[in-house]
Amino acid sequence: MLARGIGRGKPRPENQSYWMSYSDMMAALLLMFVLLLFLSFNRYVTLQDTKEAELAAKEEELALQQEQLARSQEELQENQRALSSLQALLNTQQFTLTEREAELAEKNEALAASQEELEQSLARLILQQEQIEEQERLLALSEEEIAEARRQLDEYSEDLENREILLSARDAELLTERLRVTDLETLLNEQKAVLDAQAAQIDELVGVRARIVEQLRDAFSQTGLEVDVDAQTGAITLRNAVFFDTDRANIKEEGRALLDQLIPLYFRTLMSQENADYVAEIIIEGHTDSDGTYEHNLDLSQRRALAVVNYCLGESFVGLTDAEKDQLRMMITANGRSESQLKYDAYGVEDKEASRRVEIKFRLKDAEMIDSLNRILSGDS
Repeated sequence: MLARGIGRGKPRPENQSYWMSYSDMMAALLLMFVLLLFLSFNRYVTLQDTKEAELAAKEEELALQQEQLARSQEELQENQRALSSLQALLNTQQFTLTEREAELAEKNEALAASQEELEQSLARLILQQEQIEEQERLLALSEEEIAEARRQLDEYSEDLENREILLSARDAELLTERLRVTDLETLLNEQKAVLDAQAAQIDELVGVRARIVEQLRDAFSQTGLEVDVDAQTGAITLRNAVFFDTDRANIKEEGRALLDQLIPLYFRTLMSQENADYVAEIIIEGHTDSDGTYEHNLDLSQRRALAVVNYCLGESFVGLTDAEKDQLRMMITANGRSESQLKYDAYGVEDKEASRRVEIKFRLKDAEMIDSLNRILSGDS
């Protein structure tokens, strides 16, 4: 203790202390290295022993496998020898089988040929059977036809006898008919003459309207009046511009002057001796355009037609005698047609001026004409 105390009391040199620490450290490292080397060697020795033991076991296992392989090779050789024997036997059997297959093929071909011949024979047999049945059917049918033909022949013979008897009777009737035809031809010629006369009368009745229209046109053309007379109906059209002011029903002076010339010619043509029996009615119709309501135009057209009638029957109208006015009064009527019969131009547009008009028409006595035709057709004079 004293020594340690004394030692501590003496300071060491600085470099001596450094080298002592370094040598201690190196000694420790060497010790650790030797220890690691020992451990590694011990580990190596242990592993070496383990590997040698494993190697010995594997060599023993390999020897055992080689022994098994030798036995397997011997068995294989034995099996190959047996397989060779079996292959030889198989080849022999295969050859035998090939020969038998060839024989079987020949027998099958022979059997097929026999089958085909048998089918052909059977088909010929069926065909012959059908032919026999058809011949038997035809034979039976021929027998029936022969019987039917004989029956018909008997009927024809009987019918021929009856027809000969009937022909003789008809010869007598024919002679009678010829005599009757001669009488009918005479009667027919007489009837034809009567029918020709009746046809002439019918043509006259049917042509009454055409005749009256033609007479009216001739009468107006001779007097120089430019009046449009419809070729089909004989209607005369009077433009409103000449007779009436707009929306008025009073006849203007120029309209009265035209009526003074037109009405007498029209009336006297219709009431001539050859026409009077066929004329039933003289009609004055007023027409308007589509301006305004239908009801207003109906009233206006009616008042205008009535104005024409009143003027023609009035005292101031001097174109007709009182007797003619009385006769006209019995057959004249006034009708307002409103806008029901408008006139159109070539483009389908309403021609308002042409639509505003007064038309003078006549109606034939259809009932009387029909009675006349019936009397003619019935032969009554």
